Amino acid sequence: MKIKLIYLYLLTFCGLCFAEPYYQFSPESHLVYSFKIGGDITYKYEGISEEKFNVSSKGIIKLETIEIKDDRYIVKVTPYRTLIKLNDSVLEDITDTETAISQIISTSVIEIKPNGKVMSVKEIRPCILDISQILMLLPAFPEKLNSPWKQTVPAFSIPGIPMSSLTFTYSYSQAKEGISRIQLLANQPIKEERKEKDVVISFTGRNSSKGEFIFDEEKRELKSFGGLVDLILNIVFKVPSSPEQKTSTKQSIPLKIGVKLNIEVVNQN
Repeated sequence: MKIKLIYLYLLTFCGLCFAEPYYQFSPESHLVYSFKIGGDITYKYEGISEEKFNVSSKGIIKLETIEIKDDRYIVKVTPYRTLIKLNDSVLEDITDTETAISQIISTSVIEIKPNGKVMSVKEIRPCILDISQILMLLPAFPEKLNSPWKQTVPAFSIPGIPMSSLTFTYSYSQAKEGISRIQLLANQPIKEERKEKDVVISFTGRNSSKGEFIFDEEKRELKSFGGLVDLILNIVFKVPSSPEQKTSTKQSIPLKIGVKLNIEVVNQN
């Protein structure tokens, strides 16, 4: 009997050691992260000179668990103490006010499963930007971590930029002293078409993004993320011909967009 108990204990212990990582949120404690986003976005319409915008933002995001239901957490994402710049213009600077909530970045609620899969993102205080969409890049740990896996995220909402869905490959490195590393890499040729009312939008280009997540498997939370969103998008808008035109051929408006944004997120708990 004693030997059986020892055997069961060892099985349980080994199962805990080698179980896949998962996220844990609690209503009793909030998660606080600093973030920095900076880089260049370029626009080029056919026949018009290229425009280049340097963007930078930093601040604090607080994750508050407001409910746990079924197999998911309901988490409120609130941006604080933000500094947002476009070229040389300061759009918002509330870094000196401890509890000031951003008027440019939305406050949102996400639904996330314990494995990290974000099921939904909803703005509850809509603004120009929604930084909670970055959380859709979180590794959604599969049951087996012995090989890389792919995740596709829907189009990010960037003001003035229509976006296609993006696919990323994740590679897990076995935890050392409770800390694991997950590499994010994209080498995605983009080819997508969608229709919005009477307008058909075609996307071609490449997603060459990369990054690394550091995950604390003992605390069940993300320690940090650092990476580069690197996109080249060729977008063609096909709009119906005007009533005055005799032919039914749609007019095309081509646009080329380049996005290179460095992203850094660090746990402050």
